[in-house]
Amino acid sequence: MSIQALTTLPTRLTLTITALAILAIPAYRDYRIFKSYGPGGVPNNALGWILVRVLFQPFGREMFSTGEYVRRIEAAEGHGGNEGFLAVLGSRERPVVGPHVVPQRQLTDVPGEVVMEKLRNAFNSFAHRNHHLVKLARSNLERHADGIFLADHLPASGLARTMNREIAHVHFGNDHSLHVVLAPADCIKVIESGWGQRHAFSGSLAMTFLSLGTRPDIPAEYVLIYAPRTEAEVEIVMQIVAASIKFMTGREDVR
Repeated sequence: MSIQALTTLPTRLTLTITALAILAIPAYRDYRIFKSYGPGGVPNNALGWILVRVLFQPFGREMFSTGEYVRRIEAAEGHGGNEGFLAVLGSRERPVVGPHVVPQRQLTDVPGEVVMEKLRNAFNSFAHRNHHLVKLARSNLERHADGIFLADHLPASGLARTMNREIAHVHFGNDHSLHVVLAPADCIKVIESGWGQRHAFSGSLAMTFLSLGTRPDIPAEYVLIYAPRTEAEVEIVMQIVAASIKFMTGREDVR
């Protein structure tokens, strides 16, 4: 090796180490955010983070437009019509949602324990009260919490079959946001009022492809509902859950 090569080697090594350090700092911060989500549909560890960033992230879609729902309403796809099942929602300021496509969690406006407990009780009581329509079972998508499913004795629509009969679940171990399946008209209300957004995989075949067919596709009607901040907002969230049940069961006798 020449003297010139020996002289430039330390400089190159220093530049390489510096570049790696510069890249490592934002990567570590991103990993810490991912870890803060807690249990979800992917492993909450370094392997899960790498899978999400390298394999899953490129499949993410934008989550706030409503044109897709307008087209579905005009094509009369599914029941719910132009009105849906929700009354007009009051507007709220959106929380900050994590930058990863999965798991989908909010980072701000996370409720306190009193509100969390009220939501847990309301969600479970609602499911038991409507046992003629739904049942509680382990979520197909989250796998760390129970979700509300179409009752076994009811026929499943095409959308319910796509979702393996799952209708809604709460992220009980985390921020207490929810995922629900809503009528297109109700999706518009939720998104435009600032109460929620689509999942990054909603309306795509990404989930089936990435899970090698072990998990269902996520329809465009699958939306994130932000966690309630107050006890009064728990009631609003449960109205959204009730609208989801009406849409997915095709029944109005929700109690």
